[in-house]
Amino acid sequence: MKDFQLIDDVMPDAPPADPARAMAVRARVLGGARRTPRWSWALAGAAVVSVLVAGFLAIPRLGDGTVHTARMSDAATVLDVALDRLAARPSGSGARWRRETLEVHLSRPKGAYTVERRIKDVVWRDGATVRTERTDLSAEPLTATDRRAWKAAGSPPLCVAEDRCRIGRARVESLPADSVGYPVGPAAQLPTDAATLRRHLLRLHPQGAPESRENFLWNLATHLLKDIEITPATRAAVCRMLAASPGVTVVDGVTDVEGRVGVALVQPPRENDMQELILLDRESGELLGLQEALLKPNPEYADIRPGTPFRWELIRSLGWTDEAPTG
Repeated sequence: MKDFQLIDDVMPDAPPADPARAMAVRARVLGGARRTPRWSWALAGAAVVSVLVAGFLAIPRLGDGTVHTARMSDAATVLDVALDRLAARPSGSGARWRRETLEVHLSRPKGAYTVERRIKDVVWRDGATVRTERTDLSAEPLTATDRRAWKAAGSPPLCVAEDRCRIGRARVESLPADSVGYPVGPAAQLPTDAATLRRHLLRLHPQGAPESRENFLWNLATHLLKDIEITPATRAAVCRMLAASPGVTVVDGVTDVEGRVGVALVQPPRENDMQELILLDRESGELLGLQEALLKPNPEYADIRPGTPFRWELIRSLGWTDEAPTG
């Protein structure tokens, strides 16, 4: 019997339809190409660029380009109350832990047209193994104008050569649980106090690593929120830890591409001009998804339009279940 107790009650059903092997696997588990709902305004969606003025935080709404402004203290209160509710939730039980996301990715090959790619990504954890199932749902020009430009270019493949689409076919991989991700220790025993959790996680930051401590902590935190069977109390601690991190801002009233309104943790701009946002349900504190934007032109990301979101991970289900993977 299905028993996803963490997210299913606040989320709709899914639509039909850097060194070693461990780090490479982590990249596959955490990332990959991500397609948006087919709305022409998606490209007009604003980047996660925040402006702080006189105690207010102004941030463009995701999707429609309009600006929402909220007092930072109000946003912090909304986050605090939501995380109190999250921390009070029972851990739940089940034979396996399962996470399903709908990944959405926009790209502009040679700047000529925009391609929208959609992928279903499922992770199963049973304590001994981690099973990943990635299924390409579609890859298409975003708009009618993009389709005409694509045809004028000779209708080239819509997926890059190194990541060919296999529409409708799941790519399945199973690996030992201890070979995937970070060695954080038993998930159920991670601290539930934000400051204690921060100290614990920062011990994993490699000495001399090119990645800053704060970027490392953010990446590890998103991994914990998405892909590890941590307790609701630890999930709340992860979010409180990020909210208290240098440069991270909290914004209420952020609307995602599906119209869901949440409270967001906004990462400071990274060295590569990327910025990520974590969106939480403003009532339950549950993870709704992540969004990434390229803030300004960068030759390393020539196929991404700067100033607009280009990647989304929309959480469809997250939690314990007695269901078993098929196939």
